[in-house]
Amino acid sequence: MSAAAARHSAADTVLEATGVTMIFGGLTALNDVSLNLEEGRIVGLIGPNGAGKTTLFNCLTGLYTPTRGAVRLHGKELPQDPAKVTTAGVARTFQNIRLFPNMTVQENVLVGRHIRMRQGPLASLFHGPRFQREERAARDKATELLEFVGLSGLDDEVARNLPYGDQRRLEIARALATEPDVLLLDEPTAGMNPQETEAARQLIFRIRDTGVSVVVIEHDTKFIFGLCDSVSVLVQGEVLVEGTPETVRDDPRVIEAYLGKPREEVEASLTEAAAAGQVVEHRRPDTGEETGE
Repeated sequence: MSAAAARHSAADTVLEATGVTMIFGGLTALNDVSLNLEEGRIVGLIGPNGAGKTTLFNCLTGLYTPTRGAVRLHGKELPQDPAKVTTAGVARTFQNIRLFPNMTVQENVLVGRHIRMRQGPLASLFHGPRFQREERAARDKATELLEFVGLSGLDDEVARNLPYGDQRRLEIARALATEPDVLLLDEPTAGMNPQETEAARQLIFRIRDTGVSVVVIEHDTKFIFGLCDSVSVLVQGEVLVEGTPETVRDDPRVIEAYLGKPREEVEASLTEAAAAGQVVEHRRPDTGEETGE
């Protein structure tokens, strides 16, 4: 369990967004969106491109200041400052990988670890005993996290030399180095093959088991439905449906909005699948990056 999570173990709700609205000029990207993340849970966000998913993440992490609404961590409203939000206990990864490509794998993780280091300016300047102790502890923690995400032994490898899937895992390790209560993952399996996708699923379960609550954006609905405790569907900046994966998966409105199919075709597909005792995988053919958010 993270240090921050241990302090708040009695709380049920970790992260709460209430009535979040985000207006850019005359465009309403989010309209009265609410999200509730309970401790030890995994929540999924799905929806067509341009639905507002990444915009919501940006509001949750202080990159955007909502036009209306509030975001609270353990009941306390979060500041509109990404660095302060991270310090408070919310970490994230990005849709497009944002590593330091010319730094080593370990150095990338140490960047995330920096906010939990306590040495003052004099200790940093003169590299005194306290600085050296903190540096050793930080490097040990980085090595531990790399092993946790499946990158053991790659501490000194340059980040740009890693395969794509390993770069995704490295970004997660860097986020975990901040000791978050909440981890926001923006399309963590984008571009991965089925084996890498399954490894990512198991990694997210392990993260949840350490006491970190997780919110995941994904286009791969099969991945989301097999991972999350609850799912929210965003369409045109509004929550269309929220509930258990089973409830969301079988809702004709969701499939119609997500795939653009006529309701009759959707319902016929669901009826046929139910009769056959099968689960239908509903996945948007266009799995490109989100636009217009």
